[in-house]
Amino acid sequence: MKKHLFRYFLLLSALLACTEIFSQNVYNLKIIVNNKDQKAILKKYSYKKEFKDTLSRKEELNDLLYTLWQDGYMAASIDSLIKDSITILAYLNIGEKYLWVNLKKGNVENALLQEAGYKEKTFSGKPVDYRDVVKLNEKIIKYCENNGYPFASVRLDSIAFSDSSLLASIHLSKNGKVEIDSVVMRGKARLAMVYLQNYLNIKSGDLYDESKVSVISIKIKELQFLREIRPFNIIFNNTKAKIVIYADKKKNSQFDGVLGVLPNSQTTGNLMLTGEANLSLINSFYRGEMIDINWRKLQQNTQDLKMGFVYPYLLNTPFGADIKFKLYKNDTLYINIERNLGVRYIFTGNNYIKAFVENHTSSLISTSQYKYATKLPAYSDVSSTMYGLEYKMQKLDYLLNPRKGFDIKITGSAGNKHIKKNPDLNEELYEGIKINSTQYKLGGMLSYYIPVIAKSTIKLGMDAAALQSENMFENELFRIGGLKSLRGFDEEVITASFYNIATIEYRFLFEQNSYLFAFWNGAYYESRTVNKFIHDTPYGFGAGVCFETKAGIFSLSYALGKQFNNPIYFKSAKIHFGIVNYF
Repeated sequence: MKKHLFRYFLLLSALLACTEIFSQNVYNLKIIVNNKDQKAILKKYSYKKEFKDTLSRKEELNDLLYTLWQDGYMAASIDSLIKDSITILAYLNIGEKYLWVNLKKGNVENALLQEAGYKEKTFSGKPVDYRDVVKLNEKIIKYCENNGYPFASVRLDSIAFSDSSLLASIHLSKNGKVEIDSVVMRGKARLAMVYLQNYLNIKSGDLYDESKVSVISIKIKELQFLREIRPFNIIFNNTKAKIVIYADKKKNSQFDGVLGVLPNSQTTGNLMLTGEANLSLINSFYRGEMIDINWRKLQQNTQDLKMGFVYPYLLNTPFGADIKFKLYKNDTLYINIERNLGVRYIFTGNNYIKAFVENHTSSLISTSQYKYATKLPAYSDVSSTMYGLEYKMQKLDYLLNPRKGFDIKITGSAGNKHIKKNPDLNEELYEGIKINSTQYKLGGMLSYYIPVIAKSTIKLGMDAAALQSENMFENELFRIGGLKSLRGFDEEVITASFYNIATIEYRFLFEQNSYLFAFWNGAYYESRTVNKFIHDTPYGFGAGVCFETKAGIFSLSYALGKQFNNPIYFKSAKIHFGIVNYF
């Protein structure tokens, strides 16, 4: 019996404890003011009245007082408190709203106040709003921090209250001017200090600038070839500041190859292999330079070579050299050579604006097939010199396989075009053809990544270009189609004077550099030449996978395409596989 009574006692004690837990006290706050006018003022301020503990109740009362002071009720105070175990009665005296008589500039220079946006009328004859003072102080400190005084402080001085009015002056303590001593790097990364200081826009001898220092980590992240391994340090020594960055090399140079298996249109039933090789070297000479070489065999007896060289911060300036060379040989028909010499003004990371001059020549290889032609052939000897601008802006969370962000590039140019009369062709064929004309070229690319559910993203892409001049020939036009433009089609099988390609792609990212994808891309294009005008709306769709291995990033894709009124043929599917090796 005693054992049973003891058990009942334990059970009753547990029930009482649970009841106490679930019936915790609610602490109340009641605020009482003196008159109707102050009641009307208090109604404008919402505050909590019930709390789970006394500490949060005390903080709420302090927050109310602080808000009143900010709004100009500088004499607001709690006259008395009446407490019991649950409730506090707080007798609040709001007082009068103070007006500014004047906020004097004190020891702050006029130029600094002007930069901080100080306006005398804001602090003269108007209700005191202490938030205006806080904002002004913050702007003054920010200006000082960005102009060599990182330890500056500001306070109100000579404060005087009189008849609900306030008079004060600003007092600034700059606390010593600081200059940049040096910017150094620790870790396995190798980078010339000339490049690093220009890229960060922080150089030895410059005044300390907090706006530049605060974004160092962001800027390092935007570099393709560096990885910050720990936050940077600032070492202050009297009037000097030394910035120490800790970074390792990030693999970004690459070599990759792609092998394509396509039906051979010239040999029914057989297959034709196409290939591509890319070499991209970044920061090989520790100056942030980029070297690109791309070779492709697109079709039988057709080859394409592209080379590029970018060297940033020439002569310790934000300008850089940008040189490109392209050679395209189309079987025995013609050969195109393009030279592009540009100067970049570098903003940050991969962002820049470029001015360039571009020379393009297209020459017929063989004219024997045109010996008895009665009209100009589709191809001709053409040359042009164009002058233009290019703008690039990129903001991605991860360069190799982004999940969010955007990448945009816009190019525009204009110049003179010349049609050269081929001596092997009948000169009469050129009658009515304008030999010299003005040519315009405009292009743009946009990639936008939208993160959706976990580990997934949607890529929206747009690629468009237009070429306009008198009497255009097919060997002048843009070439689209294939893995990097309009998937589901042979490489560069479509020639166009205008095109617009839209892409939507879903990616499931199962690792940092690995993902499954499914896509649809569609285009509208026009091909306008001296002999014909064609337009169409081709589209392609498919799926694939990219995954990282020890040897590199392996990719495999399967795509189908449809153009004109032709049906979709599964036997004409495009299969591409390749591997990208980063080093």
